[in-house]
Amino acid sequence: MFNLKQFKLVKELKNIKPQTQWLQFANSNKNNILNSILEEETKLRTSVEEMLVNEFSEDIKKMKSYDFLVDSVVNKLKEKQLGDISDLEDIE
Repeated sequence: MFNLKQFKLVKELKNIKPQTQWLQFANSNKNNILNSILEEETKLRTSVEEMLVNEFSEDIKKMKSYDFLVDSVVNKLKEKQLGDISDLEDIE
């Protein structure tokens, strides 16, 4: 069955220059990468917060320096992970 909406969409897509199509694809790919990085960052931060609460108590969240502590632990974990990756690259 002929679908007029799909036909119009395909016709419009054919009129777009290849450079524009490439830029749209590249931007969407960058957005996907940034979203995945932010998701990983959120997961890591959440797991660090859970670990701190399990290790100490719920009262740790009330401390003034709680956010700084979480940020510091996350930063150290990232540095360690990057160090491990660079060590592997040196071996190759």
